[in-house]
Amino acid sequence: MKTIEDVRLMKKVLINELNQLSEENVFGTSNDSDRVKLHGWIIDLAHLEKFGKVNDLNSDVSFWYFDECWSPLFDYEDALKNIEDYEQLVRYAVWLNM
Repeated sequence: MKTIEDVRLMKKVLINELNQLSEENVFGTSNDSDRVKLHGWIIDLAHLEKFGKVNDLNSDVSFWYFDECWSPLFDYEDALKNIEDYEQLVRYAVWLNM
């Protein structure tokens, strides 16, 4: 089971992903379905963050939160680890330049 801090970090990653999502993908088709999926996940994570419980036990967020089975959010969790590694490298670089 994840912590509320994990939920906040995932929400931050998904909001960033949503902000960077272009109107069309590389094939020229609309990204509207991806946008709707990201919105839904963010809403579920916000509900979980605020109330401390999952709204739908069969949702991707529920599966991710309880580590029950594979969810597409696990891919974003891997991306989150890469972001944390990058942030740590930036901190080290700033510290070395001081």
